[in-house]
Amino acid sequence: MAKQTRIIVAILGVVLVLFFINRQSQKKYTVQTKTVVSDGKDDIHRFVVQKDDQEIELVRSDTSWVISGHDSLSVKLSSLENFFDDILQLSKESDPISKNPDNWSKYSVSDSTGTHLFLYNSNDKELGHYIFGRTKTNFGKNTIRMEDDPNVYLTDKNILFRLQTRPTYWGEKPKPPDENEPEESIPAFPE
Repeated sequence: MAKQTRIIVAILGVVLVLFFINRQSQKKYTVQTKTVVSDGKDDIHRFVVQKDDQEIELVRSDTSWVISGHDSLSVKLSSLENFFDDILQLSKESDPISKNPDNWSKYSVSDSTGTHLFLYNSNDKELGHYIFGRTKTNFGKNTIRMEDDPNVYLTDKNILFRLQTRPTYWGEKPKPPDENEPEESIPAFPE
């Protein structure tokens, strides 16, 4: 019985060794990613989105946000929350898909073809300048270039639909108060 036990233990040992070797060799096929925006939501006090000749700027004033130049619109909280959720969770692959600046227009991240996003802190210091583009092969992802890095990377998801320059995407006209609802209820006192 001891001989059979040794054979079984030896076979299990070989299987475990092969398992770990296979696991290590598979790691090179795993895409390594890194978060694009390292700052938190509370650090961002202003952001600008630019595409072609259009631009929109949203500014935080205390706890509320306003759209610069569009005082008649109130910011849609859902659009703002979705923007922050997506941009703060966005990751890019560690290895660039291009290191050649001549390919920027091919990946839609040149200064003229890309969608620019600028993030600023409370002191109006630029936290980041990102140029987003569309991929021609994977519509679930974007290409991205950071202003301080000439390389082009692939993101883990597509967020271009969140980077709109239309004021009506970010804001809406305030709803008038309901006429059937009293503005303030005044308690009735018995006479």
